[in-house]
Amino acid sequence: MFFLGAMTQPPTTAKPGRPKSTEKRAAILEAASTLFLDNGPQGTSMDAVAKAAGVSKQTVYSHFENKEALFRACIQGKIADYGFAEDAPAADSDAPELLFRLARRFMDLICDPDVVAMHRLAAAEAGTHPRIAALYFDAGPAATKRAVAAMLKALVARGELRIPDLDYAAWQLANMAFGEFHMQLQFGLIEQVPDDRLDAHLRQVVADFLRLYGAGRATR
Repeated sequence: MFFLGAMTQPPTTAKPGRPKSTEKRAAILEAASTLFLDNGPQGTSMDAVAKAAGVSKQTVYSHFENKEALFRACIQGKIADYGFAEDAPAADSDAPELLFRLARRFMDLICDPDVVAMHRLAAAEAGTHPRIAALYFDAGPAATKRAVAAMLKALVARGELRIPDLDYAAWQLANMAFGEFHMQLQFGLIEQVPDDRLDAHLRQVVADFLRLYGAGRATR
């Protein structure tokens, strides 16, 4: 099962006679992502990653200090593929459109089958291996929240939103976007959310969010 979208990026051309470090790193991430999903972090060894990637274990360790760092990189790569890097560019649309696009990208990430699978895996291991759940939460949901907060901050700076607590508002927007769909996906009740239903839901989410934080809202 493919977990990272990083392999869709064109490989960096290496100089003749020199190691293809970028390509090897991408191969390691792809192999690790598959193994983590198939066997869980506890059931995946660095030896197995090296073998699946077609590199030496020393090469794996030259890119990633340990298995935790590798697991974190896999999660970070997935959220970055959906545009949730913490250094994401500032908002370039008006608030309603940007918030809709932001919420839609967030739900596209949440509905990604590999993300659904990894969420289930982290939840299943939380009782016996809480460190795995903590790593997943920090590299995935918490990092996504930080990226959303940064985008909201750009709208606040432009005077389009009034938000006293950016972190709280970012979590609030995410939880509103979940709707009923996130739980249905996690329970396997649906395999995907119809676009028309998702878009209608998110348009309502944006309207509700703007009633709470829009710059022109009534002062209570």
